[in-house]
Amino acid sequence: MKFNQKIYPAVLCAVWLLTCLLASAAQADVGPALSGITARADNASTVFWSPAGITRLDQPELMTQATLVAMESKFNVKESNRDGGNADYDSSLLLVPAFYYAHPLNERWSTGVSLTVPSGFGNQYGKSWSGRYLAEESDLTFVLLTGTVGYRLTDRWSIGGGPMMMYTDSMTKARINNPVGKDGKVKLEEDGIAFGWQLGLLYDISNTARVGAVYRAEIDPDLSGKPKFDNLDPLLQDALQQLGLLNNDIDVDFVVPQMAQVGYYQEFMDDWSFTVDAIWIDMSEFGIEHVSVGADSVSIPGQFRDSWAFSAGLRYQYLPDLAFSVGGVHMSSPASNSKRSIGLPLDRIIAVGAGVEWQWKGYEIHSNLNYADFGDGKLDQDGGPAGRIKGSFDYNHAVILDMQIIKRF
Repeated sequence: MKFNQKIYPAVLCAVWLLTCLLASAAQADVGPALSGITARADNASTVFWSPAGITRLDQPELMTQATLVAMESKFNVKESNRDGGNADYDSSLLLVPAFYYAHPLNERWSTGVSLTVPSGFGNQYGKSWSGRYLAEESDLTFVLLTGTVGYRLTDRWSIGGGPMMMYTDSMTKARINNPVGKDGKVKLEEDGIAFGWQLGLLYDISNTARVGAVYRAEIDPDLSGKPKFDNLDPLLQDALQQLGLLNNDIDVDFVVPQMAQVGYYQEFMDDWSFTVDAIWIDMSEFGIEHVSVGADSVSIPGQFRDSWAFSAGLRYQYLPDLAFSVGGVHMSSPASNSKRSIGLPLDRIIAVGAGVEWQWKGYEIHSNLNYADFGDGKLDQDGGPAGRIKGSFDYNHAVILDMQIIKRF
């Protein structure tokens, strides 16, 4: 059987969105705009973001997090060989929970666990726009469970790490261009579980400065699901039946790239501190390894490039129980304009934010308000039978309110 590669971008776009979550990490800020994730290490979120940092905590600690994300986007089509015009206005409100727990065992050993649930991520372009045969709607649920063990090697050096288990559930819809009559529809839901690991180091330069590093290994999820078709033209239905695409599962093997981060923390002038962080994402290795139906498969090479993110933050301890912070982050685009797809319109990301920390009835509360601009996502994609679209986003941004509640025992 020969695969028509032009069919699959529509049914795979939700899978590709996973990388956007890992790259931006917008739903789990430690400080405003992802600042201080590596070396600040002063609460239970370090279980995931900087695992060696759990050795700095001297009592059991639980952090419950809720992130409210208000996103809006509008893709305008400049050129297309299909009718329909611009995509619909897309506005969504997402609630993203997370949990972190750290537990010191003795002066040297600590352990912890985290559960993060970035959910409901995706795009809704509409049922009648020019790119409807490439993508109509996509959604992604991503659940990550990590276990962490930390060990203080010396008074200055600490190490930490552990396994990660990732569950992914994706859904994508697209229209089908019937030869006669109204458009048909295809919907694909897939899910799967994969495992990885992370390792971190932390070095205390002095009582007021430290540096950290974290590495997260590549994860290779295998997703499986059966496409559902509706209102197919009889001739097209017979053709898909002969190809074995109507009743067989579609299996997708792809690579979530390895990542590395380094960070620096410095206190100064008694009540002030700042952080700088750098994150490298091996996006050039990201890609669909193969798509299979039954015994037949096709490889889809990746067309991405490595991406870098840089963040900086400034914090002021105004009172013993009240602090303020600001931060900013910039991430380079992992795709060029000529290779960007509507299923994954990744562009550069710029975000800024401000935060406040205070005490209330035995709880420590951190709140951050961030604004993120995801770029114009300019692209020129030729989907063959699915059509060609050229255009960009008029606006593509989000406002993110992040609330963390910390209880120490």
